Amino acid sequence: MRNLNQVVIAVVLIGTAAAAADQRVKVDFEKDEVGKAPKGFSFAVTGQGKPGVWVVRKDDEAHGNVLVQTDPDRTDYRFPVAVYDDFNGKDVDLSVQFKAISGKGDQGAGIVWRYRDANNYYITRCNALEDNCTIYHVINGRRQAFLNHNVKVASNLWHSLRVEAIGDHFVVTYDGRSVLDAKDGTFKDAGKVGLWTKADSVMAFDDFSIAAR
Repeated sequence: MRNLNQVVIAVVLIGTAAAAADQRVKVDFEKDEVGKAPKGFSFAVTGQGKPGVWVVRKDDEAHGNVLVQTDPDRTDYRFPVAVYDDFNGKDVDLSVQFKAISGKGDQGAGIVWRYRDANNYYITRCNALEDNCTIYHVINGRRQAFLNHNVKVASNLWHSLRVEAIGDHFVVTYDGRSVLDAKDGTFKDAGKVGLWTKADSVMAFDDFSIAAR
């Protein structure tokens, strides 16, 4: 009987681990109220300036409700972050669709992972004014790039951004094409995930897909 109990416990543990590894969430904002912040997110800002104002808006027929960071505060070292509350992971597969609406200083949209707090996390972002995609780590509030690649990022068009993070290896895909392949060991532990903008960027996001790996 004891051996049977051990087998049952082992099966339960394996099943629980497999379920955790296969955890998948897709946030499309369709159930959120237009004009208000979406449920299930917390908001923060790295750097100086005003905190971001994140609200749900109606977009085109294809996208329906989308999340928009609407505050155009032009403080240069200002990074509003929308953190998803119900997920914590180390190895992740994250993707989102984004659209640059406006911004004179910046038009940057990004994905955050292994988020500890507003001053410590990884970020990959694409910028419609600079036409590039970059990976950074933010350490004690200081953002440092460790890989960059030039790509065309048109404003007022929807694009896709994806990051696969396994251990210290990160692969970034933009509009279906792999553009960044990097390694970094700064943050080794699990953390939150989220969405990110910079300075006066007014950016729309949709279909935020979150999966544990």
